[in-house]
Amino acid sequence: MASEDRFKQAVVTTLAKRAANICSNPDCRTVTSGPTDAPMGSINIGEAAHIYGANPGSKRYDESMTSAARSAISNAIWLCSNCHTTIDGDELRYPAGLLFEWQRAHEQWVAEQVGKAGAELRRRYEDRHLEEFGKLSYLAERLILEKGDLWEYRLTSEALRFEMAPILRRWDALRRGLYMRPHTRISREECVSFIQTKFPEILAISGALSDLINVEFARSWGEPGVAGDERAIVDTCRLFAEMCQSALTWEESVRFVSVPEYFEEVFDILRGSAGLMIEKAAEVPAFFASTFDQEVVQGKYVLDIELALPEGWSEKFSDALSRATDAYIADVQDFD
Repeated sequence: MASEDRFKQAVVTTLAKRAANICSNPDCRTVTSGPTDAPMGSINIGEAAHIYGANPGSKRYDESMTSAARSAISNAIWLCSNCHTTIDGDELRYPAGLLFEWQRAHEQWVAEQVGKAGAELRRRYEDRHLEEFGKLSYLAERLILEKGDLWEYRLTSEALRFEMAPILRRWDALRRGLYMRPHTRISREECVSFIQTKFPEILAISGALSDLINVEFARSWGEPGVAGDERAIVDTCRLFAEMCQSALTWEESVRFVSVPEYFEEVFDILRGSAGLMIEKAAEVPAFFASTFDQEVVQGKYVLDIELALPEGWSEKFSDALSRATDAYIADVQDFD
């Protein structure tokens, strides 16, 4: 196991205390520490287990997570050594989602056992509160409920990762030609108006993504020293993913079409433009993850991403469109 993916001792100690040194498997709940024969001795059979695996090849490994996220307490569950061995022997029977449910239910059970006032009411509140957000990843739910240092930025990182993952997989499949859509035939009379519609659409997508990065994320985090708005953070992440989905839909719309030959150059320029934006947008959650999953975050961090069409693209596009239009006009005149 890589050293950066191991739980630090402070994480292990806190995790054991939160679990009351009892295995979090609800069918086990074995006490994991106790005395030995020696007056000053003690025995421990409890272990801090990774929910998402620590290394490639380990059970429930998620390659999209950073090392810091894998070694955080939000990815940990306290188990006896037997249960740890069991869950790592059968990841199909013990998926990550089930282990997150164990972890949350166990801490609630422990709170009730120690007489924490309002434990059941808090559980009801947390359930109702999470319902407001709809579908979230388990890690995002823990960040919303537990907060902690830099929770606003870590929630942004996790929510973006979760929301964008299927879009990035779909774009990769499209880029590699792994799926098709029925082709739409566009007549020569329709081509110019179709292109004139597509150009402002891609500009609008670019502008929305830029505004979300430069304005809306900071607004959802709040002013320095003031707690952020968890609802606004999740909504902004979903809007960002929604615009990436719009870019993917736009990309499909210019790929799966058949056009007259003299418009092919124009469409060759259009194809891949939105895909480039998706790839650039994917750098945003990667930046947040690498920055805010660090143990100590200090100083000023700047993300410089140009979510716009490449330099010279507009001129290249205009020239190709002009040639295609001239060819179209000549074709119409010849036909007449």
